[in-house]
Amino acid sequence: MRRWLKRIGLAAGILLLLLVVAGTGFFFWLRTSLPQLEGNAPLPGLTADVSVIRDEHGVPTIRAASEADAYRALGYVHAQDRLWQMEQMRRLGAGRLSELTGAATLEYDRLMRTLGLYRLAERGVEQASPALREVLDAYAEGVNTWLDTHKGALPPEFVLLRQQPEPWRPADSLVWGKLMAMQLTGNWHAELKRAQLSPYFTPQQIEQLWRTVPEAQHVPAAMAPLPSGLAARVLAALPPALTPRRASNIWALDGNRTASGKPLLANDPHLGLTNPALWYLARIEVPGLTLAGATVPGVPMHLIGHNGKVAWGFTTTHGDTSDIFIEKIDPADAGRYLAPEGSVPFESREEIIKLRGGEEVTVTIRASRHGPIVSDTHGGSRQALAAYGKPEEFALALSATLLDPDDRTAEALFRMNRAESAVDFRTALRDFHAPQQNIAFADIEGSIGMVTAGKVPVRRFGDGFLPAPGWTGEYDWASFLPFEELPQHFNPPSGRVMNANNDVTGPDYPHYLGRSFDTPHRARRIAEQLESGNKADVQAMTALQYDALDLAAPELLAVILPMLPDGPARQLLSGWDGQMLRDRPEPLLYHGWLRHLPKRLLADEFAPSGQEVPWLANHQLAGMLRGDGGWCDDISTADRQESCTDIARAALDDAITELSADYGAEMMAWRWGDAHRARFSGMVLGRIPLLGPLFDVVVETDGSNTTVNRGTSRLDNDDAPYRHVHGAGLRAVFDLSSLDDSLFIQAPGQSANPFSPHYDDLAGDWSVGRYLRVTAPQGQAMRELRLTPAP
Repeated sequence: MRRWLKRIGLAAGILLLLLVVAGTGFFFWLRTSLPQLEGNAPLPGLTADVSVIRDEHGVPTIRAASEADAYRALGYVHAQDRLWQMEQMRRLGAGRLSELTGAATLEYDRLMRTLGLYRLAERGVEQASPALREVLDAYAEGVNTWLDTHKGALPPEFVLLRQQPEPWRPADSLVWGKLMAMQLTGNWHAELKRAQLSPYFTPQQIEQLWRTVPEAQHVPAAMAPLPSGLAARVLAALPPALTPRRASNIWALDGNRTASGKPLLANDPHLGLTNPALWYLARIEVPGLTLAGATVPGVPMHLIGHNGKVAWGFTTTHGDTSDIFIEKIDPADAGRYLAPEGSVPFESREEIIKLRGGEEVTVTIRASRHGPIVSDTHGGSRQALAAYGKPEEFALALSATLLDPDDRTAEALFRMNRAESAVDFRTALRDFHAPQQNIAFADIEGSIGMVTAGKVPVRRFGDGFLPAPGWTGEYDWASFLPFEELPQHFNPPSGRVMNANNDVTGPDYPHYLGRSFDTPHRARRIAEQLESGNKADVQAMTALQYDALDLAAPELLAVILPMLPDGPARQLLSGWDGQMLRDRPEPLLYHGWLRHLPKRLLADEFAPSGQEVPWLANHQLAGMLRGDGGWCDDISTADRQESCTDIARAALDDAITELSADYGAEMMAWRWGDAHRARFSGMVLGRIPLLGPLFDVVVETDGSNTTVNRGTSRLDNDDAPYRHVHGAGLRAVFDLSSLDDSLFIQAPGQSANPFSPHYDDLAGDWSVGRYLRVTAPQGQAMRELRLTPAP
């Protein structure tokens, strides 16, 4: 018996040793996915050698003899550091995720095929000017050279999914613009949400739930009859990566307001925090052109940056550039629908979606005169539609400027990168079609400006707040606003331009842009600081980007604190100014209260709809708790009538109970930073069972949803309600007196490879407000790779 035990033990030991050896070998093999940073490497198509010099943060400077050679090198470098990100992006845009993940993403792919984003990208390549096409082709050549010549392992995600990337195509680069436009064009999602709620709420209540600007009030007209299940079908098919997450800050000051006598421009775009980041810092130097700033892997352009003469940045407008139209199916023929001129056929095509494992699914895609039929996208909810009358009588079509087949936005970006002056830059914006953006710019000669660029529909009737009947023609788009009539400022007398997603129109502006602008609190705080009376410098701009004073918090507390009896919570919040600092307890208590107030206010009203209680802005909560709309009474308790004081106190009790369980009973020991943390998690590596959290990058942060230092949390997420999920993944401050002294920071790092030292090395700096320069290489920490023409 002992002999057998000894043999079993020996066998187990040998097996364990083999596993360790195999695991070690696998680990070292995966490390061969890291890029070559030094030496020489061939890149076919080059006309001369190209130098790629990376600094201590992994930020490359590309020096080439021509633009085409520079973009070949940029494609090569992007592939070295971010290939999986590029693969994921192009598959999402093309509706091909299911080839990697199987049926789990089938409905996403159906929606992408229905929208036809990749077909539009292919058309964009066909229509590109010769100069833009040369850059797109050169970039694709650079990506493909890396794919063909890399000798080691592919990035870990490809290994885990057992996938080989296909050659890169120019359309793969242009589809990113369509995906970003989808994410930044949010009104149609809100239209569908409002349609779902219309059977359960009055028009006045729906207006109050979506009144984003305190002064705005516009009661919507009654919507056309619509089975609400159609709206649910579309929303269920929307990929999380494309759900609206729209915010940013930007401002520019002319030389009269700065210490240097030249303009300053600051920009921090707010999007979901991911690993890898959306942004990739890079510098390109070719004869006659220097570009520095933020690129997006997969795209051969600088999206936010400077070219040595002009600097620029973006915020999203929140303009209403999309509408849902309700198409009425012809009762005599399901292949046709009703239009003002009578019955007309749907445009129709079939596409094949391949699933992991070899299965193929054929989908039929329809379009009306208004656009693609998006209500065909979600098969899983068809049973749920039985409760809504006869949904087969209707279909939902999407009209959106981003779906224009003649979209010239890529051409505009190409010309913006090469503008010689602010005047040239503004001229390039004429071709910027979608998504609508507030684009600020400044040049070294001293000019500043901002244009709310993009195509804006002029509707025959209505304002696009709710889905509109498509069969009458009454609500159709008649035209688009001329470029000259878009909101814009050039060298204004005030010496500044600024936007924080607040309303860009004044009281005298004659056209309708939308009514989903963000609340004005960030804009007010920025304006306060810019009007401090001091001459601004770069350090003042970076300090403002990290400002954590929330002007919305005191407004709400002024309404609800008087409802509380005296006690520790009231005492703590009464002496607080709204600073959302990580070391303080007040922000955590305040956000706990914010988390539970909507539930106590609205859970009873929303229960019949089956919909989740929505997030509400502070002014909406304040209005409801003042008694506006009669929301405070709990309609599920027929034997009593609750007051707003009852609701406020109960919500606070809920918050204190929950927070005490998670962070201890001593309120003064709570820290906002213990809960408010940015977690940069990857789509694949972050989801590996047990090991996933090891790949996440986590840092504490200041801020809230309404601070300049944007720190948005999803308070309705019970798993992590205070996690920082949305904010400024990139910050930039441009000094037009010395553009090489401009400052940047992005997080978590330049590389998407967890074996790289640049996977997370910028996250700590980003968390505390340290920046870097994207400037001409110098110093001993530089590493140079020389790309050479293939023999």
